[in-house]
Amino acid sequence: MSMTLLADINWLAVLIAAAAWFVFGAAWYMAPPIARRWQQAGGIDVPEDASPDPKVFVLTFVAYVVAATVTAALAVSTAVSSTVEGAALGLLVGVGYALTAAAVSAIYDQKPDPIGWFWINGVFNTLGLTLVGAIIGAFS
Repeated sequence: MSMTLLADINWLAVLIAAAAWFVFGAAWYMAPPIARRWQQAGGIDVPEDASPDPKVFVLTFVAYVVAATVTAALAVSTAVSSTVEGAALGLLVGVGYALTAAAVSAIYDQKPDPIGWFWINGVFNTLGLTLVGAIIGAFS
């Protein structure tokens, strides 16, 4: 694989896909049933008046741009040419990398409820990457 592959990436699609994943994440983790369950599973105590450090959101978005870029590179390499093909690629990437990484994290991170932690984070990232792939495919 040549690094000239990066020239074939649709960078607008990458940014839109990363932004969509970011918005999806806000909706996913702020939904009351998931938010409470995620906090319990991870042993996270968030005081009522606490606000997160903005760096958390910036770093999250940067990570999503990196993952969307890699997904776009895979889409170019595999000649993805539609939303459905992109979604299938995103699902494969999600299951192959995000879901397995969440499983390893759940095993070693010693959270109070590792299975709940795994499902909430693993499913979110797998769905997020499926969304990313669909958007990248739509721009193909």
